[in-house]
Amino acid sequence: MTITNGYATLAEFKAYADINSTDSTDDAVLEDLIEAASRLIDNQVKRTFYARTETRYFDVPVAQADGAILYLDDDLLTVTTLTNGSSGALAATDYRTLPVNGTPKWGVQIKSGNSWSSATDGDPVGSISIVGTWGWSSTAPDDIKQACLMIANSYRQKRSGQGVEGNARVTSAGVVIEAGDIPKDAARILLNYRRVGMVI
Repeated sequence: MTITNGYATLAEFKAYADINSTDSTDDAVLEDLIEAASRLIDNQVKRTFYARTETRYFDVPVAQADGAILYLDDDLLTVTTLTNGSSGALAATDYRTLPVNGTPKWGVQIKSGNSWSSATDGDPVGSISIVGTWGWSSTAPDDIKQACLMIANSYRQKRSGQGVEGNARVTSAGVVIEAGDIPKDAARILLNYRRVGMVI
C-alpha cells in the first residue's frame, strides 16, 4: 500500500516508533496505520492538511449587495476561477478573499459595484462556483505530523495487544480505530486546529 495524503512518511514513523529502517516485514501495515491516523485527524478537526484542486458550489448569500460575504464550507488556499451565477466569471479585482493577509481563506467578499447573482433560471442554489486549491495547507504542520505519529503508534500498540480497550471500526489491516483512543497529547494538538462552523 502507498500512503495517500498521509501526514507522516513510513520512514518518519519507523524512526518515531524505534523500528529498524531496514525491516520491511510490516511496511504495508505501518503505511495503513499512518493513513488511518491521517484520516482520523481529518475527521476530528473537520479539515485537511493537503492541497486539493477542485470545483465547489455555493448558494447565493442572503445578503447579495456590495460587501456581502460568501462563507466557505472548506478552507481555501487559492482561487483559480470564481463564477458568479448568471454574471459569469468575476475578475480578481471584483472580490477579496478573507482573511486578506492570511490563509486559509474562510470567505469571499464581493466588492463595491458588484453583487452575488443567481443562475440564469433564477435559482440561487449552487449558483456560485469556485475552482481553486482547497485545504488548510499544502503540507501538514509539524505538530499535525507529530499527532499523526502518536495516533499511528497507538494503533500499532493496540494491534499488538498493548493498546487500550474500546469500541471501534476495523481497517483493512485489521486495526481497531476509535476517536476515544487518541492519545491525550495528540488530542490537545488537534483541538487547536478544529474547524468551527460559521453561521451563514
